[in-house]
Amino acid sequence: MSVLAAIDMGTNSFHMVVVEPNESGGFQILTREKETVRLGSGAGDLETITPEAMDRAIECLNRFVKIAKSRNASIRAVATSAVREARNRTEFLKMVKKATGLRVEVIHGQEEARLIYLGILQAIPVFDQRILMIDIGGGSTEYLIGAGGVPEFASSLKLGAIRLTDRFFADGQVRSTSVEDCRYFLRLNLLGLRAEMPEPIPEKVIGS
Repeated sequence: MSVLAAIDMGTNSFHMVVVEPNESGGFQILTREKETVRLGSGAGDLETITPEAMDRAIECLNRFVKIAKSRNASIRAVATSAVREARNRTEFLKMVKKATGLRVEVIHGQEEARLIYLGILQAIPVFDQRILMIDIGGGSTEYLIGAGGVPEFASSLKLGAIRLTDRFFADGQVRSTSVEDCRYFLRLNLLGLRAEMPEPIPEKVIGS
């Protein structure tokens, strides 16, 4: 079986895992890489990817590609919130293709939630349990209720760590008023999400 490399281009950090599948349907991890790229930093609520962020992204991806090629791995790269929302995403993806050879797939929020759920099932023995998964990213936070590998409910909200930092703590100062404003903003968004979730809410919640 061929060696596979998966690259996740997040808003805050890029991750790569290189694996060798086995005959039982699982895989052996050969290497992991992570780099803080901050693709969404300084972008004004992720409206654009800045030239500086593009340069950081391409430098990181070139390094990842070299590592993957050293293992003779086939590569699949996906991008999430920062690229999904950027007005200049087409320009950025063309630059990535030209500089690295990677054809990046931009995935929507619900698909992102589904893939994270499948990843959690690989790491934690909760396949037979109905769980609520919450994944906090840089640009968005994904929520999913599922059991047995099948999603029952999935949603993606623009509540990522970088986005909230830029909105409420842009000057780098953490003030009590800013914290309360941020909490109020989160509560408003989460009330709407809670109303959409199917009953009953799972007792087991897994964060990532």
